[in-house]
Amino acid sequence: MKKISILGISEDTIAIIFDLVSELRTQDNFDIYPNKWFNTVPFLPFKKTSYTIHSVGTILPASDIFVFGVSGPKNKKTIYLDFLKSMEINEERYFSLIHDSAYVASSSKISNGVLIEPKVVISSQTQIDFGVSIKRGSLIGHHNLIGAFTDINPGVVISGKVKIGAGCTIGSGAVLKDNISIGENTIIGMGSVVTKDIPSNCVAYGNPCKIMKEF
Repeated sequence: MKKISILGISEDTIAIIFDLVSELRTQDNFDIYPNKWFNTVPFLPFKKTSYTIHSVGTILPASDIFVFGVSGPKNKKTIYLDFLKSMEINEERYFSLIHDSAYVASSSKISNGVLIEPKVVISSQTQIDFGVSIKRGSLIGHHNLIGAFTDINPGVVISGKVKIGAGCTIGSGAVLKDNISIGENTIIGMGSVVTKDIPSNCVAYGNPCKIMKEF
């Protein structure tokens, strides 16, 4: 069984990765490879985990597979591009972490580098692209497409035939109506009710969800 190592470091996300990998793979020690030096360490106030943070530029083991140690579309994409350029770590080297309590329909397609936390439901004929994070208790309907590096935060409900572009952040508790599209690099605020298409490169929130800022 190949060892899972972690690319990038966030003091909070790392703790989630430690637990998921430990539960799924019975792995109890970790190697962390930052793409840049941030003087960050995992925040572990209760249960401690054995880990080593390697120096930036350390050669990655040829036999390892990898997961992201950060959240946020920009962070994940930056780490991916940095290690692709410096170490030729392509999408095939990334492992998808899917908690045992999650339901993923057999007809859905899950790409590499995906994180699916406990109690997530993914219905039929849905495609989850590379580097997507789907957090606790989110409900993803049928025939959806979620673009690369997007974050779906806890408790989100996405109905059927919804398209979400790459690099989006969907805030906790947001509800997305069926047959709508969210453009790339867009942020949907927590608790929003999205009833119509939202374009790329904007911040939108509210009930009903409205564009508040474009960038």
